[in-house]
Amino acid sequence: MEGYSSAVDVLFEKAKEAVHQYGLGLLFAANIFGAGSIYILTEAGVGFGFGLLWVLPLTLGVGLTMHEMSARLATINEPLMEYITDVIGPTAAKPFAVGIAFIMQFWSVANYAIAGAALVYITPLDNLYVGIILMAALGIALVELRVYSRIEGVIAALVLAIFASYLVIVANLQPPLESIASGFVPAMNLEFEYLTMVIALMGTTVYYPNFFIQTSMRSEKDWDSISRYRRDHTVGLAAVVALSATVIVAAAIAVPDGTLTLIAPAEPLTDMIGPWVLGVFVLAVGAASFTSATGTLFAAGFMVPQAYGVTTRFGDAPFRWTVHVLIGLSVLIAIPIIAFTGFTPVSLALMMPAVNGVVGLPITALALYAAVNRFFDPSRLERAIFLTAVALMFAVSATTAQSLTRSILELL
Repeated sequence: MEGYSSAVDVLFEKAKEAVHQYGLGLLFAANIFGAGSIYILTEAGVGFGFGLLWVLPLTLGVGLTMHEMSARLATINEPLMEYITDVIGPTAAKPFAVGIAFIMQFWSVANYAIAGAALVYITPLDNLYVGIILMAALGIALVELRVYSRIEGVIAALVLAIFASYLVIVANLQPPLESIASGFVPAMNLEFEYLTMVIALMGTTVYYPNFFIQTSMRSEKDWDSISRYRRDHTVGLAAVVALSATVIVAAAIAVPDGTLTLIAPAEPLTDMIGPWVLGVFVLAVGAASFTSATGTLFAAGFMVPQAYGVTTRFGDAPFRWTVHVLIGLSVLIAIPIIAFTGFTPVSLALMMPAVNGVVGLPITALALYAAVNRFFDPSRLERAIFLTAVALMFAVSATTAQSLTRSILELL
């Protein structure tokens, strides 16, 4: 028994060290891979088969470029919001931070709605509004763990469970490997729907709240080497790309064209795999939505106090109260929208990523580029690469705004 206990202790310590090394990257993955991503990726697979898989390595490259700038600021303990405050002044920074945080929580509106719907599906609970409230309360409970290493461990475990769930589903589909490989060969199409989906895939992977988090985490990670941050966020973004590929592949193989509902991506799989797949899918969607809804608001927990001149740390009182208020606001917005409009949790999940990213993404990208040029001396090649990534973020924002306008006009 003593030897067994020692072996368990060794495994626990190794797992703890692995979470410390890669947990922040997995938090980034959790934030990115929410309900919106799942259903947007499903639409990509349904509409274009394997034909958009080539976009995923491109999004990985752009994401790594953006995180390269963010990580450099992290090494010198320069939170992005503190830089923005220094540039535009504290008077302008306060409403700016509050405004971006308000926009940011729309992502949580959609994700808590989906998480609540998942809870209703897998439990005897039959009231969606109660489900949303319970998942939001669980988010508050997660934040109240306070110690980052505990929260990081919980989120890392959930991300790995989500990844395992999708791998099991795709493996049981026996995907055609040659056809999948052909999908990674770049192919351009100038049709608006195709280009919009390319931009949507990029926009769901390059997720701007993560940059505010990464630049504020020096006190938790105590890393002063750029290589530590690179290794961490590379693992996180690679996990997102792998997860995204599994969703597109599953949708391309099995999901018919039609209106997306909570379980629509998994319903056709029941005949191909078995009825158990519905429960696994909904659990994965619910877990992904919950982690994304809560983890996204960590960015606001840093940036709002920082704009008011408060040097905040993860889990301290200003951080927690900012996140708690935004979680509560997400519920107060989600329930009336679902109750009094034609929106469903899934339609919210498809629209809210656009609402969240149209303003915040280009501003954050430009601020990162300016900050890196102030505090570092990038080479001409680095400047060109960074500027290209920033230009792409503006293109993503412009195309997303156009698509969002169309969607809203159709609803009206």
